[in-house]
Amino acid sequence: MTSEERTDTTAARSLLLTGIREHAILRGDKHFLAAPDGSRLSWLVDLRRVLLQGKYLAAFVELFWERYKNASSFQVCGLETAAIPLITAIVMSSLERGTPVNGFIVRRERKTYGTANQIEGHLNDFPVVIVDDLLNSGQSMEKVRVVLDEAGHLVDSVYVVLDFQARRGLEWRKRWALRVDAITTLNELGLSQPMREPAPPLATFREVWSFASPSPNWSERVPKSFPVIDGARIYFGSDCGMFWCLDTRDASVVWSFRVHSDGHKNIWSSPALRDGHVYFGAYDGNVYSRDALTGAEIWRFEGADWVGSSPVLAPDLGLLFIGLEFAEEHHRGSIMALSLRTGEPVWEHPTRRFTHASPAYWPAERVVACGSNDNELFLLDALTGAVRWRFETQSDAGKGSIRHAPAFDLERRQLVTGCSNGDIYIIDVDSGRELWTVRTGNTVYTVPLVVNGFAYVGSTDKYMYILDLDRRKVHTRLYIGSKVYGPARLLLGRIYFGACNGVIYELSPSTHKITGKHQVADGITNALTCDPEIGRLYALTYTNKLFAFDRDEDVIFTPKTSL
Repeated sequence: MTSEERTDTTAARSLLLTGIREHAILRGDKHFLAAPDGSRLSWLVDLRRVLLQGKYLAAFVELFWERYKNASSFQVCGLETAAIPLITAIVMSSLERGTPVNGFIVRRERKTYGTANQIEGHLNDFPVVIVDDLLNSGQSMEKVRVVLDEAGHLVDSVYVVLDFQARRGLEWRKRWALRVDAITTLNELGLSQPMREPAPPLATFREVWSFASPSPNWSERVPKSFPVIDGARIYFGSDCGMFWCLDTRDASVVWSFRVHSDGHKNIWSSPALRDGHVYFGAYDGNVYSRDALTGAEIWRFEGADWVGSSPVLAPDLGLLFIGLEFAEEHHRGSIMALSLRTGEPVWEHPTRRFTHASPAYWPAERVVACGSNDNELFLLDALTGAVRWRFETQSDAGKGSIRHAPAFDLERRQLVTGCSNGDIYIIDVDSGRELWTVRTGNTVYTVPLVVNGFAYVGSTDKYMYILDLDRRKVHTRLYIGSKVYGPARLLLGRIYFGACNGVIYELSPSTHKITGKHQVADGITNALTCDPEIGRLYALTYTNKLFAFDRDEDVIFTPKTSL
């Protein structure tokens, strides 16, 4: 470096640091600064106040090229939106330098329209440098890394303006053996993280295999076909109309069956397993029973126009309960009981509108609960279909349909259900009377989980609600930062659920704190399942890609070569 070049970069760094100190560091005594959990912050660094001003952006570019001036061909990328001006400035300045580089953006969530891109721009074969304004926990970087990995690219290095040097971020770069270069750190800016009790390390997970069903429906980011497992095989439906039975060891196809339906939904019904049979519905209007080992058809019920509901089984009664949808104006939906042995109808309860929701069954009381687009929840006699009671949803936001299964709280004789109007209702099983209600900020589309006196209910307002059923209050609202469609499940002694940001969360059922995270490329809107014999977890994205992964805190990673 010549003395002139050294002077230029020193001046650029001094200018940028001055801008950060004067404009980007906000103090809690002068500004209202809130953390994601709602608590007040004493300070916050908002680098966009600086990096969207031309002189400071030019200083950033000067410092970037000082670091990469001797690097061979590479490309730059980052996560929307903070990285966009940085990448744009680098790409434009590369033309002026006569060393053009390619740039692209990774979306936080895949577009659900148009080309359904997750990466905006064009990738080439050159090494990838992630660029961002700051590195804290590494969660945003991990999203980029996973999306690139799925696209067949590895991250070579990372360049940021501010490195918090937080423990999570240090763990992330060590885990993936990534070089991180930063213009400055918190310490240099005179800032330090507040003293708190050290959080326990988050569990890590190792992917074993993945399987992608073809032709996914990108536009519908909703719960679809939850996978189920019998140990040796895993079963699920897909948007393309293929019902899959895979070997859990290596994702090889044991058998498959295609339904034929107009549109691009096909199989959203979650299968149910019993005595070597697998049961599911499809948007071709049929309910199927097939041999779980061979895929041979046992029976099919052809009495509906569409079936998006998932079957629930009552082997003690020899019955299967499911919601149905019809094209006739005067007969839009119903809740039906079919014979498990033959598929013949046993009873039917008609609804005014579609019944996309799935039922829940309480064997001891022999009752079935199911919601519908009627804006009602029904409790029916399991043997006859007679109505015990009907509950009409109502709130300040108006009525709302119920599009998923409720959950029985057996100990307190309650039903817990979410609603499209944003409410979570807790209803007395004996009377159908509303006991109490929790108002969320948006549609609730998840099946509740009731465990040890608590109900776990995700909402599209980006929170996981943990309800204390004894005290009748919200115990905890966990901010997830992305819509939660995937229901929580108690698996291997821990609670797991996914969100639209592609993160799988692990919660402790005793502390209700997040104890592990795992990032995949696309949103998880379905319930996870597991193989308890070997401790393996399975997650299906809304784009019909199935992942098998193990919980592993001691993964060994192979270092990569940095630029």
